[in-house]
Amino acid sequence: MEWKQLQKEQEKIHTQLRKSARLNEQGLLIDKQIDYTQQEINKHSRALDQIRSKLHKLEGFSFMNMIRTWTGQQDELRAEKIDKAAVLELKIKEAKKMQMDLSEDKFHVTQKLAQIDEIALQDELQKIHAKKKGYLQRHDSIQAQRLEHLAEEKLLTKQLIAEIQEAEEAGEVALTKLGQAAASLHSANGYSTWDTFFGGGIIATHLKHDALNHSENYIHSAQIALQRFHNELLDVHVMSTKTLQIETDGFVKFADYFFDDLFSAWSVHSKISTAREQVSRIQDDVHNTIWRLQDKHHKASNYLQTIEQEQGAILNA
Repeated sequence: MEWKQLQKEQEKIHTQLRKSARLNEQGLLIDKQIDYTQQEINKHSRALDQIRSKLHKLEGFSFMNMIRTWTGQQDELRAEKIDKAAVLELKIKEAKKMQMDLSEDKFHVTQKLAQIDEIALQDELQKIHAKKKGYLQRHDSIQAQRLEHLAEEKLLTKQLIAEIQEAEEAGEVALTKLGQAAASLHSANGYSTWDTFFGGGIIATHLKHDALNHSENYIHSAQIALQRFHNELLDVHVMSTKTLQIETDGFVKFADYFFDDLFSAWSVHSKISTAREQVSRIQDDVHNTIWRLQDKHHKASNYLQTIEQEQGAILNA
């Protein structure tokens, strides 16, 4: 009973310390992602300014608004520059949205970290280690060492299961957001009598402006959901036990879609069908990744059960 109680207390402390370490890691990762989005904003803004200068347009002119109301033939070179500017506007807009969401994520991480007193937890952990050392000295050394090993494996396995569960939940959210983006693109496609999305410098007059805005918002929601899923997968990637290795290199490869920027497919020269196909591919990848996570979850749960059974056999002998 003494060992079980000590182990229970140790697990609670280790869980909090692991949470603190994970939050610190997430904070650093989010900071890098915020910096990256700012670099993207700066890069695209410089390129957009160059085009504005060439077209002699006033600052603040919206190319997306112009292209959405454009109904006549224009000079081919001029149209090409306007198309490029419209893509840049989309990317700047998306990067700013992403930056805001990531900043909000960082705020929540900082709040959670403030609620954890690492120094106090480490002090309590040292006391528990001293008590466990005394227990080990009073009992059979071989069995005691085995119990200590099993305790460590149990703790790591439970932490791994928790990380997998969080990744699974983030994946389900990503699937929901991707489904909404797909439905929105399908709706936008229905407003056009032809399949070219802003193609050839011609805009279908009945392609509604608000449908495009809704598509942008839904695709952004899918983007940030994929980013969060990716971050959770990275947490799973660094977790393993001594006898239960978790390989997740393939899990996070789908996230390359995110860094390649989904908006690149949903650009002035692309077709709605192209964007829909890409969303569909990402949905398949997320589905497959969740399935693989569930498989690892099942194996980890079975391993945890094996550990607990061996612990019980030793303690009840």
